[in-house]
Amino acid sequence: MQLLKFELYKLFKQKIIYITFFLLIIFSTGFTFETTTDSERELYKQWEGSITEETLQQAEIESNKITKKIEGLEFGIPLSENEQIKYGIYENIAFIQGSQRNREEKLKQLENENNYNTKLEQEMITKVDRPYFSYSKAPMEIIDYASFYAIFITGAMLLIGLSSIYTNETSSGTDNYILSSKKGRNSLAWAKITASLIFTVIVVLAWEVFNIGINFIKFGIGDWQTPIQNMFKYFFSPYGLNMFDFHLIQLSTHLLAAFCFALLIILVSSVSKNSLISFLINGVIFAIPIMFVETVMMPNWLRDVFSFSFIYLMKVEFLFEGFKTVNLFGFPVIYPILAVIWMIVMSIVFVMLTLQVIKNKEVMI
Repeated sequence: MQLLKFELYKLFKQKIIYITFFLLIIFSTGFTFETTTDSERELYKQWEGSITEETLQQAEIESNKITKKIEGLEFGIPLSENEQIKYGIYENIAFIQGSQRNREEKLKQLENENNYNTKLEQEMITKVDRPYFSYSKAPMEIIDYASFYAIFITGAMLLIGLSSIYTNETSSGTDNYILSSKKGRNSLAWAKITASLIFTVIVVLAWEVFNIGINFIKFGIGDWQTPIQNMFKYFFSPYGLNMFDFHLIQLSTHLLAAFCFALLIILVSSVSKNSLISFLINGVIFAIPIMFVETVMMPNWLRDVFSFSFIYLMKVEFLFEGFKTVNLFGFPVIYPILAVIWMIVMSIVFVMLTLQVIKNKEVMI
């Protein structure tokens, strides 16, 4: 316990982590503070509920009125604030209904298929809730924040906070005292691993508290029971999740991926000569997949392989944006389950390798 406390003290006494976190949080705001008015919430409430054919027809009529007004204007689009909000509502209703129609068409298509994963996809699609419209800006913004800004905050904090977890002792020579006792090696390794995981949890909780707090202030609580298919990114998603359930899964997956990355950083630090080398190696491992995926043309299967890297696993999006499975002895395994298995296996491997490295290290005279 004393070793763990000491390792936690060393991690959290680094002033650079607080400066970095503060700057990243400020950057994540986009230097703007958009808020929702009571009148906007009231306009949304008027259309809240299940989307029926009657709702669609009324929304289309109202949308056409605004469209004609826009087309009849010679200079600009001087719509009132309420008209702009209403126009956005009508487009959202049409979008949500489009997602439902897409699922219905997909079910008809699957009736003529007999692949190893056809039945599973049919079962998943039928569990998606019927089209439902409500004011859900806060949940959407919270989910988007966790899919974008949170990745860079977590990645940067782990790189800066953990890259020197072993290298500082190597460069200062204090590792010789630690390595002189084989029992001490193992105990210290576990203390560092545990402290790193605690550090990771605190980092994720810190940006999540900010994420929820700032978006609740800006948009209110919102409706968390809205299906994720109401978001553009998950238009084709077959997962029957509302935004509350999805965000919990998103946060858990992000945290598990962050644990895995933290354990890799410890492993690299244990074999590195100094902190800069450790930082650069881990930084390249973290960033290189997104550089390849975003800039290089590649087959879908190779793109999916890169997607199982730390940065995309923290992003979570690709796991739920569509129906993706792996054929395992004739049984379909959906990507979220595969990702969890992959991260757990890699975490165990990283821990075992780190313990082996520390066990075999020799005292430098």
